[in-house]
This record gives sequence, C-alpha cells and structure tokens, in this order.
Amino acid sequence: MDMLRSKNWLILALAILIAIAGCNSGEMVVTMTRDEIQARVAPRFPITKNWLVLNVALSEPEIFLSEGANQIGINTRVELNVPLLKPITGYLGIAATPRYDAESKALYLDQATVERLDLPGLMPELQDKARTAIESIARQELAKRPIYELKGRNLKEITAAYTLREVRVRDGKLQATFALPM
Repeated sequence: MDMLRSKNWLILALAILIAIAGCNSGEMVVTMTRDEIQARVAPRFPITKNWLVLNVALSEPEIFLSEGANQIGINTRVELNVPLLKPITGYLGIAATPRYDAESKALYLDQATVERLDLPGLMPELQDKARTAIESIARQELAKRPIYELKGRNLKEITAAYTLREVRVRDGKLQATFALPM
C-alpha cells in the first residue's frame, strides 16, 4: 500500500512540474559573471605558438565583458621571441564572439580580433607583421580551446547540452538561453 501511495505522489509531483513548465515562456536564461568566466579561462593559459620565425606567448589573461556588444574581451601579457633579438614583452587586447558547438558540447571564442597591441621596443617595421601573427594565433587558439564544456557530469549538464539555444553577452554578463520542454 505504501509503495502505491509513494508512486501516486511521484506521478502527481511530475504532473505539477510539467504543468508549471508548460505555463512558462518556454525558455530559461542562465548567466555567468566575469569572475566565473575568468576562473574557467585562466587555467587554459599560457598559450605558446610559433609563427614562421616568431615565437609568441600569451599569458596572464584578464576577462572583460562588453556592455553593448556580443563580445568577450581578453587582455593578456604577450611575449615575442624573434631570433637574434632580445624578447619583447607587452600587452594585448583581444575581442571575440562566444559560440556554442553542439557536437562537442562546449563554448568557444570565435572571430578574435586584436583591439590593442602595445609592444614597446619592437621596431616599427615589424609592428604590422607582429600584429598579423598575434591575431592569427589568437584566432586559431581561442577557436579550438573551449572556455566551458558541458561534460555530462550531472543531469543539469546533460539537459543543458541538448536544450541550449543561444549564448551571448548582454548587460556585462554571458547569458545562455535554454529551451524548456513543453
């Protein structure tokens, strides 16, 4: 008898949850703050890459979220090593668009562009080449290194991986919109 009563309560609770979800607008929005993104991005640095004869190292990332654009910004320390020259250190500002890849169930940064590059000590004739190399490296590396992965560690992540509709920066926060089952 207790088993039957428990089963009836479970069915009633599920029916109520389905009814509540049915009254909803059909979506749920989850936000991530700058600090939460910072905590996920920082361990993925440093990024070191060779480009022709140039060795580029990006380190010490600092995340910022735009108020009016769908972009995540990253300020990093950059070090250039060119044969026969002493290492040159400076700072780099990158802006990129968040993108969710359903196949890998991960969030990436796409279309990275250099917004600011300060390399004091670099010869003026090498500035454009350095900018091109750094932008190419940043674009490639950020597009293939996820900043967040839905690994299916729990029911919430499994559900999110299949119902995520949109990821964008709004009001200085990263917002993920999920479709709710109707």
